[in-house]
Amino acid sequence: MLGAVERNDGDRNDAMTIDAATQEEINRLYEAVDEFAAEMKARLREQAMKGYRGWDDQENYQRILEMMMQHAATAEGEEVDAANLAMILWSMRRRRDGE
Repeated sequence: MLGAVERNDGDRNDAMTIDAATQEEINRLYEAVDEFAAEMKARLREQAMKGYRGWDDQENYQRILEMMMQHAATAEGEEVDAANLAMILWSMRRRRDGE
């Protein structure tokens, strides 16, 4: 069975036709991303409440990169911290490069 679905990539919405199994896969991925993002936000809030600052200071880029690599290489339970650090680096690069 084929159905139309809207793709939201943040910049535009395109109508696509995909099969039900692919749509279910996309739905599960989106749900996982939403749940993970909620955990990321909670952790960021927790750190901000502790007084952590400077996440968007370009002078901290290398230190944050090193922290992300350390978190990515550690055991289970560090995924949210690694993802937050990756988001921070992504954001810093976008601002630096004028995107």
